[in-house]
This record gives sequence, C-alpha cells and structure tokens, in this order.
Amino acid sequence: MKRLLLGLCGLAAIACAQTRRDGGVPAGSGPLVVVYRAAIDDGHGALRGAKLALWAERPDRLHAELIAPVGGVTFILDAGGGNVCIVDVTEATAYVGEDGPGAIAALAGVRVSVADAVAALLDGVSPAGLAVTRVGGADGALPEKLRIEDGVRSLAIDRVRVERGRTDPRVLGRGVPPDKLRVRPLSNLAGEVAQEPERAGGER
Repeated sequence: MKRLLLGLCGLAAIACAQTRRDGGVPAGSGPLVVVYRAAIDDGHGALRGAKLALWAERPDRLHAELIAPVGGVTFILDAGGGNVCIVDVTEATAYVGEDGPGAIAALAGVRVSVADAVAALLDGVSPAGLAVTRVGGADGALPEKLRIEDGVRSLAIDRVRVERGRTDPRVLGRGVPPDKLRVRPLSNLAGEVAQEPERAGGER
C-alpha cells in the first residue's frame, strides 16, 4: 500500500526534485507541472503554508496534489470527463463522484467545478458568482498567480517553480480511483476534511 501511495504522489516528488533558478519553462516532453504556495480561506481565516502541484488541460482535465508544510502530500485530486477522484493519502481512501460546484470546495474552500477551475487557471475566466484575478502565464498556460473569491471564501496561489513531470499525461485527468484503495462517495469528503483542517492546508 505504501508503494501505491508513493506512486500517486508522483507530481509532487518530481516537482521537488530539481528547482529551476530562471523560472522559465523546462525542456522536455513530459507534462508541465507548476508548484504554488497556497492560501486557502474558508471564511474563518486563512490556512497558510500549504503548496499545490498542478497540471491542467482544457476543457476539464485537472491533477492537483496538496502538500502540507510537514508530512508531504495529503490529498490528490484527479478529474476529467465529468468525473472526480480525491485521494486522502493518510487514510488510503478515494472519494469519487461527478464534477460539480462542490467538487473542489472541501479542499480549496471555494465552490467551483473542475471545468470552471481549469478555465480560471488557463484563461482567467470568472465562473458565475465568483471573482477571478489571474496574473502571468500565456493563454492556455498555468499562471504565475491566481486568486478565486467566493464571497468570504477564497483561494490564492503564487508560483514557486515549474517542472516537467515524467508521468504519462494520458494517465492524468481521468477521475478514476486507484486500485486497492477504499472508495467512498465524494459527498462524504467535506465532513472528513472539516474534522481535520490542518491536514487540508497547514496551520491557522
């Protein structure tokens, strides 16, 4: 089981392996991975210190790994084709369901579907009822900074580095749970994360 979970954390491990000093796009053909500092505010104060390793592709393929200040990757989100899978690494549990406004809320604090999150990341599009501020990044590329505001809740990310992953991009953005993990409905995830907010994004 430990080997399986280590394999799931491939983006973060690869992204941390070699830091580029010039901030440019590294050579290679692997999937482009961007590591961000993240500040997540669920309306009760920001959770800081977490990092996000992100990969995205239009229109709705997304792979994200939430990295706690201590302990490494805590949650992995993989989504595509209307399906979402969020793996709680510590509990070896996969939460699966359909994409929708609540798909990312349990982890990121803002109610946004995966498709809308990808549009915000790659194009700066603001979903209905939300405000998006996007800085840097060519059209279709991940930005330097992004802030999504959902009323009193918000998610802000600030780029740390860019890397090329070795993972085959065809296995990313499918929303399929890994084999041998316990599977539960995505609707159960919000309650699980609420009980242990420090694992979702750092310290208050």
